[in-house]
Amino acid sequence: MQAICFDFDGTLIDSEVFHAQNWSNYIASVGGDISQPQFLSHYAGLPWPKVAAEMKNQFSLTQEIHHILHDMEALTREMLQKGHIPAMPGVDNALKQLHGQCPLMVVTGSPREYVEGILDRLGWLSLFDGVVTGQDVENNKPSPEIYQLACKQLNEQPDRVIAVEDSLTGITSSLSAGLPTILVNPELPQWNMDVHDSFSSMEEAQVLLHRMIA
Repeated sequence: MQAICFDFDGTLIDSEVFHAQNWSNYIASVGGDISQPQFLSHYAGLPWPKVAAEMKNQFSLTQEIHHILHDMEALTREMLQKGHIPAMPGVDNALKQLHGQCPLMVVTGSPREYVEGILDRLGWLSLFDGVVTGQDVENNKPSPEIYQLACKQLNEQPDRVIAVEDSLTGITSSLSAGLPTILVNPELPQWNMDVHDSFSSMEEAQVLLHRMIA
């Protein structure tokens, strides 16, 4: 294997609950009601534009999707100034151990400003050879397009690039693009998808990642 592509939210950083609460707060501000657990059960792992479209439809919002996204990005920046999104267990050590062994890339449906800001804050931005976001493609995850672009930027065939994902949306994207995919999710969900392997933490996955790129 020649490179590793990491998803961001839920894979590198423990942000799913953070975003669920932000969306819950936003929907409350426009007169709707969706709890944090409800959001997580239905929308965890979905790219923001898809969530915005679902919210607009579900709550009959008058705002255009790009306005919803703008408001959510502003709310996220505001919340980040008040608190810090922690790394997922084992990620910091894994990234520092893998850095220099092969190209590393972030492949995420989230906005670039948000992703690169957190990477910089955690001291990880220099560890990656590139960041591909949902803003760089016409069709976000679960479409394979974002991983196809990542492989093009890496100048590698998909079957030579490892994807590390935590969500059904993410593994659908990476598998349909032809990347061997490792699922890292504390719940070890059984989605009947043809992943290369599954682990409950990056600490466990790190051993296989090193073996695959050796």
